[in-house]
Amino acid sequence: MRDRPPQPAGLAVRALTPEQIHAVLADVFGRAARCRLLDTGVAGLPGAPGHPQWLLAELGDTRVTGACPRGHWYRSDALLPTGADAPPPPLDPDTDRWRILEVLVFCPGAQIRLGERAEAGWISADAPGDVPDWLRPRDRSFLLQGWNGPEYSRTVDARASLSVTTEPGGFEAVLPVEWTDFSGRRRPAPGGRTALESRGTWLTVREYWASDPATGAVGVAFHRLTGLSCGPKPTGPEIDVGSGDDIPGAAH
Repeated sequence: MRDRPPQPAGLAVRALTPEQIHAVLADVFGRAARCRLLDTGVAGLPGAPGHPQWLLAELGDTRVTGACPRGHWYRSDALLPTGADAPPPPLDPDTDRWRILEVLVFCPGAQIRLGERAEAGWISADAPGDVPDWLRPRDRSFLLQGWNGPEYSRTVDARASLSVTTEPGGFEAVLPVEWTDFSGRRRPAPGGRTALESRGTWLTVREYWASDPATGAVGVAFHRLTGLSCGPKPTGPEIDVGSGDDIPGAAH
């Protein structure tokens, strides 16, 4: 009987040192500058320079999101109200680690995850080498919530790629991406089917699969955030309008 889950295929993960964890927090929350560790990578795991970076941080007293399209971070805590309704202060990398539940800093090629209190951290990316087709990582995209219409969801600064979205129940979020309302149109698909071609605002994820050597069971064993985008659905499959089934061959 195995006491550890099987290793995800095609994935490389490296633990970060305390110095590297501090550098990530100092870049993102202290200097509000590009996360250098995502650009450089670590020993045995190459970096991904030149790509946009994003932030999703869960703190004990607030959530912080952000986008770094080039060299500077635009974070949600800079958009929130001041005065009596002001949120908690920005995270201080040297004194506020007790507030951290989880911090994710990611780009298309790599992801950094810091755990509670930033006591541990990891960087993950694709591993070199071939992967069997049936275990090949799969890219997926998920529609981000937000009620259609400018009175509910809108981009507040296109330079910063930050949007404010609101649900009918009043729940509000700041998303680090330009906003596009969800819409769909029908178009012909292979086999005489009709596909729903979707537009909206998307979170993209890469899924890594693993096979249990004892049972042969295959399942998703790890996922890595790869980006946020707006416009056409960036990955397949599309949906059959009549049945609701996936149409794998109709991917963009």
